[in-house]
Amino acid sequence: MTGAAQDAGFSITPPRPGRLPLRGRDELVETILRAAEPPADTLRPAEEAAQILWGLGGCGKSATALEVARRLEARGRLVWWISAKDSARVSAGMREIAGQLQAPESQLDLAWAGKTRSPVELVWTLLNESDRPWLLIFDNADEPSLLAPLDGRVAEGTGWFRQPRTRNGLVLVTTRDGRQETWGDWSTMHPVRELSPPDAAQVLIDLAGDAPGNLAQATSLATRLKGHPLALRGAGTYLAEANRIPVGGPGVSIRTYDGYREALDRRSGAGTTRTVSQAFDRAVRPVVQSWEMSLDLLAGRGLAQARPMLRLLASLGDAPIPYQILLDPARLSASRLVGEIGEDRLREVLRSLADFALVDLGVIESLPAQSPVAHVVTLHPLVRELVHDHPDVIADRPAYHELVLTLLDVLRLRDPDRPREEEFDPDEPDKWASWHVLAPPTTGAVLAFFDAGELPRTEPELLTTALDLARLIARFLLAVSLPGQAEILLDRCLAACRRIGLDPRERAVLSLRHERSRAALEQGQLDWAEAELREIIPAREALLGREHRNTLASRHKLARTILEQGRWADAEQELRDIVRAEFRVRGPEDRDTMTARHSLARAVAAQGRYADARAELTEILEIRLRHWAPDHLETLTVRHTLALCLLHEGRAAEALADLRAILATDTARREDQHLGMIAARHTLAEALVATGDRVEAEKVLAKVVTDRRRILGDDHPDTVRAEADLRQLQGG
Repeated sequence: MTGAAQDAGFSITPPRPGRLPLRGRDELVETILRAAEPPADTLRPAEEAAQILWGLGGCGKSATALEVARRLEARGRLVWWISAKDSARVSAGMREIAGQLQAPESQLDLAWAGKTRSPVELVWTLLNESDRPWLLIFDNADEPSLLAPLDGRVAEGTGWFRQPRTRNGLVLVTTRDGRQETWGDWSTMHPVRELSPPDAAQVLIDLAGDAPGNLAQATSLATRLKGHPLALRGAGTYLAEANRIPVGGPGVSIRTYDGYREALDRRSGAGTTRTVSQAFDRAVRPVVQSWEMSLDLLAGRGLAQARPMLRLLASLGDAPIPYQILLDPARLSASRLVGEIGEDRLREVLRSLADFALVDLGVIESLPAQSPVAHVVTLHPLVRELVHDHPDVIADRPAYHELVLTLLDVLRLRDPDRPREEEFDPDEPDKWASWHVLAPPTTGAVLAFFDAGELPRTEPELLTTALDLARLIARFLLAVSLPGQAEILLDRCLAACRRIGLDPRERAVLSLRHERSRAALEQGQLDWAEAELREIIPAREALLGREHRNTLASRHKLARTILEQGRWADAEQELRDIVRAEFRVRGPEDRDTMTARHSLARAVAAQGRYADARAELTEILEIRLRHWAPDHLETLTVRHTLALCLLHEGRAAEALADLRAILATDTARREDQHLGMIAARHTLAEALVATGDRVEAEKVLAKVVTDRRRILGDDHPDTVRAEADLRQLQGG
């Protein structure tokens, strides 16, 4: 070691490898080894001479580099390990390398004194001329500028980090910065991600042994920790120590994989970092510290908004977040949490968070590229969980809730008479793809707001926004035939309303109760739905009037409930009154008027007046074809009811042809799990039986039974009817 390196107290010898094996990085290690020693008679691509391992702090970058170093050192290669945490370490380390490559001490003194060629050029000349194979590792190069040329960028390739010009050399860097533009297109980038559940479980067992539990229990905890190596190390070390010196009773000390996982769940659910023990908090603290360091780095680069932005994203629910529509710069700038931020700065912040592996930026390929929800940002699950529970975030939780709901407010429907194509209307099928992306983060944010202590009581405007968003999500879930999920969401929201002390007859609460009745209706809970609607309707009449659109919507759902119970004449009478009112309120060609008329036609058909029903349905279809696409889902359901009338009139061949045409449309194929399309398949089976094709009918009906059991349950009347038809067809 040269005098300079000794004086600085630095070593360029690779650290001693840990006693535990490296898990889950075999393929990555082999890839780098092949770059270091390509097969004979093959030309190594130039970019493979410089390898970058990047990822979140504690993800195993250095451990992977150390394994590469160990294996190449065993093969006789020179290996140097330089900590790139500050310029002094880099400079002293590179001087030590020059000394080991036989540069005279006097030459080193002159170069480092600036009296001859630069130290960078001196060292790299020696490296490129070395006859002996070597590996140079820059570890923890989280501030790449330390490896850059003076007044230049690392990507220029003329600083301490550059591309070897010899087949004998390989440079390996570990860093949090995963930007290709930082390291140059002449480098090969390798993201170091979380471990798979089997590998992660083995890490826990390596650290803690068998005392905390079996492999399945270790795997469950590993999955809960999202496979993050730093979190695994904290948990494994904690459990090893807890079992080595077991103190405290079973309810106090955590000694098992299951116990640790349950403690994590309690910690997350309580929203605090002090729910178990200080020792437990110490076990997870390094995970938080690792990305706080990354955020400090970004702040030092002038991106102080990266920290509040990460905290904001963690408040939006555990799901991909469509940032183009939700992260509005104007609304962000109006919040004290973020401050002034334009589109360019927002783009830079998101890109930097991704470059440091704190978030992932992606595109949902199933959506058109121009869709406002196609571009999403996703947090590493463990990052989201622990950032969400960070003490600073907890202390400022009301402000984050306010900002989140302010951003989500863009999804609300401002005017029921506004053209549908301008809205995120959850009832329109062409908006469902967007809502599949929007619903999960919005649901998480709304439920978190309702659980936020006193906040919903003290912020009426935010409460109104949250209630309206909950209604929209429920409408989407009901529209795509997920009534069970809608029920769960609505029950939680209505329970929060009761907890807050809202009047159940308040307008926004009535809207949620209306959607909850729809969920019951779709699931065959007809008595409950009827009783609830009979309470909602007079409350809406008193508040809004008998012919207000909301009152008419509840009256329509009550008529549907009566219809499904087989009280067809009563349903017809109520539906005729509703249709007349819809004509006056919405107009004869409004979507909701069409829906009410369709229900009326069903009530007429149920009483055997098929010609009258067909006449009504034909008028509806003519109107729909003027305003909607021929394969719009609602248009297909009208066509299905028409085919059902034909079938019951004895015109089975015509009905069969129409049903095959309906089910052959792109919409029917795409929405084959929609309850309306399942019903059309049930009618298809009936038409097949009527035309003598019992074999195909049995196949179709068996699939109908399976789908209805999954969506509606075994006891739903539609499921029971399909099962009875299948048994009869099978001769049972």
